[in-house]
Amino acid sequence: MSGPFDDDDFVDPEAGALDQLGVRFTAALQAKDDGKIDVAEDELRTLISEEPRLGEPHLELARLLLDTERLAEAEDHAREAIEQFERSGTWIEAIPANIIRGLAHATLAEILRRKAEEDDVIFGDAAEFHALIAESKQHFEKAAEFDPSDEYASYHAFFLGASGHGGKVEFDDGLKDDDPVFHEPEN
Repeated sequence: MSGPFDDDDFVDPEAGALDQLGVRFTAALQAKDDGKIDVAEDELRTLISEEPRLGEPHLELARLLLDTERLAEAEDHAREAIEQFERSGTWIEAIPANIIRGLAHATLAEILRRKAEEDDVIFGDAAEFHALIAESKQHFEKAAEFDPSDEYASYHAFFLGASGHGGKVEFDDGLKDDDPVFHEPEN
């Protein structure tokens, strides 16, 4: 193993390969919770390189990257997690699949929402801003569909105008595509 943990610490020779990955995945989550972000990130990346078809390590890495403001890479891993969940389902049995899938969509939605808040997007191309908001809305709504108890996703879905969350609200940012805030000032 090329990660930051010793094989002897986590690998049971009697356990199957996925069980061994599960133990290491749990250790990576614990490292993250303990504030050992670099250790957790390294182990999640190692797990992904060893078994890229598991969505949960992609999702956890996406969350870690989001928390450390590395949005572009976080987006890639969130999208990969969603793709893997759609393709082969979830791996972790302790948490219901609908909760994990809802978290994946909520994570991607949050990444897209934060990207839309970046200065180069706000003061850049209006179409890019609106596309990020629209896709964020779709993923918050999907998250709320998978897990209706997810108040965070439901809250954002509601305020971005998603239907089925306390009534239809039309999202209107008050700006038009040709508003000066989205374009270079004229001299």
